[in-house]
Amino acid sequence: MGRKLEDIRRLREKISEGKLSEKEADLERSVIKGRIVGTLLTDARNAAGRTPEKCAEYLGVTVDEYLEFEEGEASPTLPQLEVLAFLFNVPISQLWSGDTLAVIRQEKAVQERVPEIMLLRQRIIGVRLRQLREEAGIPVEQAAEETGISAELIEQTEAGLTSLTLSQLERLTLSFRASLDGLIDAHGPVGEWLQSRSDYDAFAQLPADMRSFILRPINRSYLELAMELSEMEVGKLRTIAESILDITL
Repeated sequence: MGRKLEDIRRLREKISEGKLSEKEADLERSVIKGRIVGTLLTDARNAAGRTPEKCAEYLGVTVDEYLEFEEGEASPTLPQLEVLAFLFNVPISQLWSGDTLAVIRQEKAVQERVPEIMLLRQRIIGVRLRQLREEAGIPVEQAAEETGISAELIEQTEAGLTSLTLSQLERLTLSFRASLDGLIDAHGPVGEWLQSRSDYDAFAQLPADMRSFILRPINRSYLELAMELSEMEVGKLRTIAESILDITL
């Protein structure tokens, strides 16, 4: 993929430097676009863990024909891109947006900060576990007895000195009458990406007419009004409702 990106960069430089005629520039732009789409297809396919053979099977083309799309040697149709977007579980705009998923997810920046992020999350989870335990009124010794996790390990986890395995963490949160959902990161770079995917999935579950209403810019004022009303006290809402009835009667 690195070689493809370098080829795209060189083609763009040739166009920007004015070394090509108008016709040649148009042809080069077409080549650039094809290679960009191909790069994004490869990136999205790898991220989704799909094989070229599976993609070709979905599209009803040969593997060689599909690989021509990824190499930028042939251009897929819009319906083909829509099918691939479904297969890769990405918005279709991702397949021509110009940024790879790694760039969008800030993978390089996250990778450099992984030790720092994991240590911080370890401490945050520890604090949250202690809050859940105290809210449930459960002493450490009781939690240890109910879960089979040593009291010492629970105390070290709450202090942010170590981490529990996922199965241990689930047993512990269940003993506090809570769930793992309340411990998932929602603010860091990883958490923000996870939340965006969760929001996308939740939006996709809405009825089609509701999704259409939300996406229309003209309806933004109605949505803002609904948000304001949802934050009002019940008494104030009742007063507004009564006022509207008075006007209509």
